[in-house]
Formats: sequence, C-alpha cells, structure tokens
Amino acid sequence: MNKKEALLCASIAQSAYTNRSNEADFQMTAKFENKGTDTQGLMGVAYDNTFVVAFRGSEETGIADWLTDLKFILNLFPYGKDEVKDAQVHQGFISAYNSVRDAVLDAVRKTPHKRVICTGHSLGAALATLCALDIRCNVSGKEVSCYTYGSPKVGDDNFVKAYNRLVANTFRFVYRSDVVPSMPPGSYNHVGQFQQLGQQSETFSLSAILDNVIDKLEDHLPQNYVKALRDML
Repeated sequence: MNKKEALLCASIAQSAYTNRSNEADFQMTAKFENKGTDTQGLMGVAYDNTFVVAFRGSEETGIADWLTDLKFILNLFPYGKDEVKDAQVHQGFISAYNSVRDAVLDAVRKTPHKRVICTGHSLGAALATLCALDIRCNVSGKEVSCYTYGSPKVGDDNFVKAYNRLVANTFRFVYRSDVVPSMPPGSYNHVGQFQQLGQQSETFSLSAILDNVIDKLEDHLPQNYVKALRDML
C-alpha cells in the first residue's frame, strides 16, 4: 500500500463533496451527477498517468438513513457475468451506482490511461467499490485499484470472494471507531485490505449503532481520514 497515494485518494474523496480540488498531483477533468438519485462525483488524472473516479459521500444524517432503512435489502450484482456468480449487494447502493454508471464507464473506456483508481468516502466508498468491480469485469485493458474511507459493507460473502479475487489492490481505511463500517446489519461483509487509522477507542453493539448512529459519527468525518494519513507520512 502506497501511503502517499492513499493520502491523495483521501483528499480527492473529500473533494468530491465540493467538486473542487487543489491537489498538485491531481487534475480534475470532469464531474458526473444524477439528480434523481442525488449521486455525483468527479474524475481526473493523478500523477499524469492514472485515471481517478471519486464518488461523493453522503451527509452525516444521510448516511444514517441509507444504512438503517429498507434499502439494505440484498440484490444480485448485475454486472459480473460469469466472473461474479450469485453475488448479492446492497439494493440502495447498486441503484445509486447504476444511475451514473454509463457516464463513468464511458469516461473509463475513453481515457488513454491504463491504470484506474476508484475512491470515495462513506456512501461514496460503497459506490467506488461497486465501480471498481464493474470496471474489472466490463472494461478491458485496465488495471483497477480502489481506496475507500469509512466504507459501509457492500455485499454478501459471494460478492466479497469474487471482489477480492478480481480487485486485489483494494485498501479499506477506518478511522478510530467510525461506526459506519459496522453497517449495514445482516448478511454483509467487507472487501479489501483493512487499514486502521488511529486507535480504536470504543466498540458498539449493533443495537447501539442502530439507536445512536447519528450521534456516533464524529470519527466518520472525511477530514479525519485526510489528517490521519497526512500524519503517517
């Protein structure tokens, strides 16, 4: 795992909330949005050789809604063909991703850069995960990596197994006791290589998370991820 690249991706993921980036190593080239699903993000080039797709996360109260309402019903992952068989993912996440999929895949196919990074914080991290696997399955000639920050769980064990096999260069960061990665409940698990930032100061029972998720989101803020990674360098 490249710490400098992880910091850059965390900064880009934070920039997706404002659609502005001042990072010297990243040049934003386009934005994408679906107003119907309130799904958006930005794209650009890092280090002059890597195409980056960053998905915007949700506001604090918004991610609580995503994780605790009925949208966490599982649906089959629709883009994997024979490579991702019987894998199921969060219904709300896949619906949001599908609403911007055409624009994102079109840009990935057109970029001359062979290497692609998908990134995002919170809800954006879940969408980046889905996008990384979709690119790996459906766009030839690309090397796909994924950096996520404060990501909720995205799919079931079949999804996790297929994803980890196909997108091995995935790094999942959790800051201290961020509760969002504990969600949603049910038959979900995490993908990627786990990276703890800061000391985990507290653990929560599932009932406590469901009852108090909005009150326990301080560790989930994107600026905490950027600062912790900057402190590591």
